[in-house]
Amino acid sequence: MSSFTDDLAEDVTLEGSVMNAVLRGRDAVLAQLAVVSGFYSDRVDLFSFDVGDHHVEEYEAVVGGRPIKATATMRRNAEGKIDAVVVNHRPLSAALTFSRLIAESPIGARSDPDRFYRPEGQTYQDLLDYTDGQNT
Repeated sequence: MSSFTDDLAEDVTLEGSVMNAVLRGRDAVLAQLAVVSGFYSDRVDLFSFDVGDHHVEEYEAVVGGRPIKATATMRRNAEGKIDAVVVNHRPLSAALTFSRLIAESPIGARSDPDRFYRPEGQTYQDLLDYTDGQNT
């Protein structure tokens, strides 16, 4: 049986509540997942199921000392490869903490500087403007 990362399509996209933009490409997604997984402790898988070409899983963990829950939805293309991943974290305070930790990590330093939450010097309007610019 292959692993989740083995099943990622070359053109996979990753979206999430801890990000301000869509991440594109297998290598970029794998690099971010490698960093992000290091922030989770005490991860417990709650459930997972398949429906059509989608796989859904929910888990809880601790990130930066804060309990966090996540729901991940993955879509498979016609070849059976995962071509889209969406991960939504909650509550908001934990999601913002997680985003800030990623921003301060090596992957955050190498990525688009506005992809993650950086509380110092970043206003709410900066976040809105950045997100609007990504969607045009």
